Amino acid sequence: MELTRFQKNLLAALAGMLVFFGVLLAVFRTRPGVLFEESLLKITEEDGGTVYSGKAHGTAVSIAVTFPTDFETDVAFTIGTDIHDVCEVFYPTQPIETERGYTVNGIRITKNGEVLFEGGYDPGNSFGWFSKSGEWDPSASLQIQGYTGGDPWSGYETTAGDAVRFAFGPETAARGDPALFGMAVFLSVLLALEVLFHKTLFRWRHWGARDPEPTEGWLLLEQIGWAVMTAVIIVVYIVAMTEIY
Repeated sequence: MELTRFQKNLLAALAGMLVFFGVLLAVFRTRPGVLFEESLLKITEEDGGTVYSGKAHGTAVSIAVTFPTDFETDVAFTIGTDIHDVCEVFYPTQPIETERGYTVNGIRITKNGEVLFEGGYDPGNSFGWFSKSGEWDPSASLQIQGYTGGDPWSGYETTAGDAVRFAFGPETAARGDPALFGMAVFLSVLLALEVLFHKTLFRWRHWGARDPEPTEGWLLLEQIGWAVMTAVIIVVYIVAMTEIY
């Protein structure tokens, strides 16, 4: 099977993308972090605590977690030079009977010395927040943030949910979506088969004709289609690498 220079270059590009993005995905998946404000923070264990650090919206972020006592966890949020919130999470405190008929441990959260939330908390439910009287209070951990003047941090407020998530040990995530990567590989294989066996496929499509052969114009359109498909595959690879999964 004789291939043109264009076909050889295209096949080499497909193989190169598979290797490059495959290695990149493997590296990303072996370096998990913690999701915060649509960015991943790296995890560093230090004496007596853990630090989550990195950049979010182009601003340096550091979240330091320490454990002064068995029932207290301090979480210090430092974002750039303007935001520095120190939260204290006391858990468990006095149990609370909820309106739903079961008991949860109490929790008390302060921010910069002021009480941010006090009531009941169910660690197994992200919306398991209850007032001191036992009423369900899902708004305790929610934050509605609006950007003004192009500043992504203008409406930021550290919530009780933020403090508790880091105090209890947040779940990790990593960049790179294996499912999207697999789709890109599948599309690459289909395109490679099309490039290698395009004449055979042409004859199968026109099996009713006698000795069908593609014209130069048809081949040119095929090459344009291959180039477009290659661009689409590159986009899928890039999206797969940037997704946090």
